[in-house]
Amino acid sequence: MIKLFLFLLIWAMDVTHGSELLLPIEVSTPQTMPEAIEVNSNRVTSDAASLLNFTPGVSLKTAGGLSSMPVIHGLADDRIKITIDGASITSSCSNHMNPALSYIDPSKVGLMQVIAGITPVSQGGDSIGGSIIVNSKELVFAESDDVLRQNLNLKTFFKSNNENQGASLNYEIASRKTYFSYFGFDERANNYRAGNGKRLKSTLYNQNNQSMTLGREMGEGVLSLKITRAVVPYQGFINQYMDVQDNVSNQGAINYKGRLAHALIESSLYYQHTNHKMDILSSERSGSMPMYTRSDEAGYKFKASFELSQMSLVSIGSDFNRYRLNDWWPPLPGVTSIMGPNTFESIKNGKRDRLGLFIESETDWNKNLSTVMGIRSDSVFMNAGDVQGYNNSDNLPADAAAFNAKSHSKQDNNIDATLLTKFKASSTFDIELGLAQKSRSPNLYERYAWAGSVTNPAIGFSGAGMDMSMINWFGDGNGHVGDIDLRPEVARKISTSFITHDKKNESWEVKVTPYYSEIKNFIDADLIGSSMGNNYLKFANHDAVIFGTDFSLKSRLMKNKKWGDLSLKVVADYTRGYRKDGKTNLYHLMPLNGKIALKHTYKKWTTDLVTHLVNDKEQVNELRLEPTTGKYALLDMGVSYQASKLVNIDFAINNVFNLNYGLPLGGVDLVNYSAASRTTVAGMGRSINTSLSLDFF
Repeated sequence: MIKLFLFLLIWAMDVTHGSELLLPIEVSTPQTMPEAIEVNSNRVTSDAASLLNFTPGVSLKTAGGLSSMPVIHGLADDRIKITIDGASITSSCSNHMNPALSYIDPSKVGLMQVIAGITPVSQGGDSIGGSIIVNSKELVFAESDDVLRQNLNLKTFFKSNNENQGASLNYEIASRKTYFSYFGFDERANNYRAGNGKRLKSTLYNQNNQSMTLGREMGEGVLSLKITRAVVPYQGFINQYMDVQDNVSNQGAINYKGRLAHALIESSLYYQHTNHKMDILSSERSGSMPMYTRSDEAGYKFKASFELSQMSLVSIGSDFNRYRLNDWWPPLPGVTSIMGPNTFESIKNGKRDRLGLFIESETDWNKNLSTVMGIRSDSVFMNAGDVQGYNNSDNLPADAAAFNAKSHSKQDNNIDATLLTKFKASSTFDIELGLAQKSRSPNLYERYAWAGSVTNPAIGFSGAGMDMSMINWFGDGNGHVGDIDLRPEVARKISTSFITHDKKNESWEVKVTPYYSEIKNFIDADLIGSSMGNNYLKFANHDAVIFGTDFSLKSRLMKNKKWGDLSLKVVADYTRGYRKDGKTNLYHLMPLNGKIALKHTYKKWTTDLVTHLVNDKEQVNELRLEPTTGKYALLDMGVSYQASKLVNIDFAINNVFNLNYGLPLGGVDLVNYSAASRTTVAGMGRSINTSLSLDFF
């Protein structure tokens, strides 16, 4: 902890983030009752994941401009349980270019609940990291039958660095029992400039989203139907060999929350169909490699909670997810003999079904002690059909034959258990303790990606290397192949929070959360060959350890009618992870980092200063040839003016000093530099951002 405080102090002396949006977000680490806090994020943002930028223990892994992925305590992607309005969303892409949070626009988010580290069994299984539960803005009905409630919000924004511009429209109309809303959003952005002024190719994007929601009060609950269409016509991916040429997703969800007899019911039923196309955007780089993905995902979640007494609540429930995936690569006749004449079947008729059952109890033993205990079972059923390469000469037909000869059907039976305890030691000191066993089965690509699966690296890496490089959601420039016989990951975790605050818990709070996890059968990789500065890896089980500490401080420095309100918030975290065989550190771990935010509110004005502080990244994954990065400090500043109930104006400058820096979780720049150079993706330089929001009715 001394190192942590010294780091923050030294950097704060050099530099002191930007115009901030206050979004209701709940964070649990591992509280039995998640604490509501204000979370700061850039107003001009297209990436819902960026709303988590000020959450202890959470960092962001760089992908496309709309598709960054949250990392919680060193674990990311499929290891984190993410639900949006009750729906589980699986990334349907061999490079995970369409992660769950890319399907919701930040302005539609009403509430995020972040459970860092240990997740209660009712909030999800089949994950060993934390959980992120995202809900759209709540349905608000009219107060009486005599008046219709209406609201129209129009918003437009501009970001100078990449000429990012967009607009949204949100219209709501409601009677006392019936609700309807429509939301539409469109934006586009050019390639951004790094701090040295260089335009970074394959960072441009375009997206448009539309959704309609119909709600109805029914007895003591609300039933809602939401239909969403999300379209990304193109999106560059600087740390991948491919870009998105089109991604279209249509989703429907029915949700009910309310009281039925003596039970509180929370239920959802959802379906999503996705068509995804990858290729090389001709404006960014040369070549062609079309890859198509189609998926269908459906499921339900049901939870019933019963009050056994004023002190005890018991919940039982079930969730089910049915996922179907086809991933194929069309031939290129007349372009190259290697990529044809057949269609390359990467994953054919991939199936992954998961059925979960859980029971959980929440008990207030007395005014000072409360617990949450739960157990759940997840049965995962996986299968895939036979595959083929582009041809029977250049494209390793022996691999396809070997894969097809194996049994593809797999079943995993996973057990999760959690114990969360909160103890109020005194009026100014609280202690929280969490213990858990969490499990996750492999995804379809980890088990069934087959190209290059030979164990003899002397066999044709010129062909297999290209195919393997198409399986990569890590942004490291390497190639990957699956293993049908992978075992599920099992994490045993302990997390403790020490919280001190003023007696009323209104003026200040300091929280320190150390955590430790041992992960049996962690899905990492083994080296099977190298070529042209890249490694070719086979997914493999290895035991691993992850530990670290989160720190947060919040304080009201001033509350004065004459001068306004001034508040301070500080967050910092450190994560360390390695394989127990001692061969390598875990990949994509954020180095020691912190953020310091000052917010001043006076009448209609809100001003923000935020400093992002990141130490050198020196502990890297040698197996993936992960590059190191240097320390940096960024200053963002912004101001917001609520001109009236109708008009709100925002102005911000991000990266005020136009610093040129490498992103610790940015991966390797595969577009502007050669893959062999292992050049880290650079962060965005200075950007002047503005937004205008108009509210009618």
